[in-house]
Amino acid sequence: MKNICLNYHNLGFYPQVGINKVHPHIFKNHIEVINNYIKKNPGITIDITFDDAYEDVYKHSFEVLNGSLVNDKIIFPISDYIGKLNQWDFTFMVNRYRHLNEDKIKEMSSRGWLVGSHSKTHQSLEIMNTKDALSELKESKDSIEQIIDKDVECFSPPFGIIGQRIYDLCAKVGYKKIYVQKNKVIESLEGVKIIERHNIYSIDRNRNILMKLAENSLENRKESFISSFNNLTVFFKKIIQK
Repeated sequence: MKNICLNYHNLGFYPQVGINKVHPHIFKNHIEVINNYIKKNPGITIDITFDDAYEDVYKHSFEVLNGSLVNDKIIFPISDYIGKLNQWDFTFMVNRYRHLNEDKIKEMSSRGWLVGSHSKTHQSLEIMNTKDALSELKESKDSIEQIIDKDVECFSPPFGIIGQRIYDLCAKVGYKKIYVQKNKVIESLEGVKIIERHNIYSIDRNRNILMKLAENSLENRKESFISSFNNLTVFFKKIIQK
């Protein structure tokens, strides 16, 4: 059985600076395409994940995905920002969004959604010292486990980047599935799986979803180009924090 994972960030009606926010009507069209694809390809399962776990994800995807053929549905909260505004991000004064609160996270968990961790503060783990990175991983895991009263086994690193050192720390803390944008060359451990995802952007339409599901090389290059700007974000955040 082949598994494909698609990753969203935010859903909403109003435009934003950037391309991470998908219009709810377009999202519904995506899910219709995905449902039809699953029906025609019984040997394939499709997972949908949401980095950052914004409140609008609950509003616009919860019932849609609960009635879909999607396999795993996963949210990745940033533990220090649960129920708070996204002050960790470059908001440009307009990209201000609230993250899911504890009650909504509990409800989604009780309805079969998986809840992972997207770290504690959404800082790049790759530029942290080992002690601080371990703290980010462990404390975020512990905080979310207290909310849902279940083990948190999934982790999505900020900016979709993970190297050997952070992978090993994830394994040490107890994560079993690590979701990334593109995998680096990592010596994996038994029971700790790296799962590559396709990011979905506001510019993606039904045709792009089908191309992603087909592992189209042109679509993959487009994703790689867009994700390369994550390195710039890490760089600028590092400067600001000094």
